[in-house]
Order: sequence, then C-alpha cells, then structure tokens
Amino acid sequence: MARGSAAIDQIEFGRDERGAVVDRMREITAAGAGWINVMPGVPDDVDVPPTPGPLAVFTARGPAVPLGTWTPAVGGRRPEASSLGIQHAAGTKALDRLAEAGLPLPAGWMRLADHPRRGLVVRVADGAPLDQVLDWLLAAMTELARVPITGRWLAGIYR
Repeated sequence: MARGSAAIDQIEFGRDERGAVVDRMREITAAGAGWINVMPGVPDDVDVPPTPGPLAVFTARGPAVPLGTWTPAVGGRRPEASSLGIQHAAGTKALDRLAEAGLPLPAGWMRLADHPRRGLVVRVADGAPLDQVLDWLLAAMTELARVPITGRWLAGIYR
C-alpha cells in the first residue's frame, strides 16, 4: 500500500476540513496517475508499538496506527477501478468488524483482500463520490486503530 516515492504534497486536516484532500483526489483522477496515503494523528503521550519489522512474516498483525491508501481508477487496455487499502493491527476479518461497528462496505464496493498482516483492500464502485470515499476510509481507519487517535489526519499526495 505505501509506495517508495516521496510525497509531493502533504495536507494536515480534520474530518470537517477534508476539501483540499478531495480536490487532490479529483486532480489525481483527472491525471490518471498517483495515489494518496492517509495516517491519523496520535496524541504525543501515547506509546505507539513499533511497526513490525523484518520478522513480520511471523506475526499476524499490521501497524497499530493504520495507514490508508487511495488509488484512482485507471483506464487503458485493462481498466482498473479506484481502490482503498488499509494496513492495520485489528487482526482477522477487518471487514466483518467494520460491518459490526455499523460501517459495512457501501453498495457496489467489493472486497479484494482482507488479511491481518497485509491489510484490507477494497474496490470502490465506479462513480462513487470522492468525498464519500474519503469519509469511509477515515471512518474505517478510526475503527481499526489500536491506539488512540487525535481526529487530525495527514495526507501524503503522490504523483
């Protein structure tokens, strides 16, 4: 989900001030290239467990602070739908946990992967409003976080 390039732009935002991130989602969609990584803020006094390192193959958990990734739909000879990915430490069946918490996948979205270490990946329905896509991602990450979060977010824009 996280990719090896430097962010071109970073935006700190709250859920009620997500307009700049949605604007970047529109720009990336129009360009047909890029992605956005999103991480929640964590209070300074919270001890965050270290992210699993090279021995992570022997664990069944991702990072305690979730990392979300949005990628746009890509056209061409083999079109791909927009997708969301979340690396998290919530364990198995994250999608079931989200549904139990009142956050099922929206109509037309499809689970592509739901693995405790590699994360949750979903295909977004064609034409889904970008603000609703971002809202679902933030709500899912909030639910899957295993440490307290502040309600502030950092988006890394990659092009």
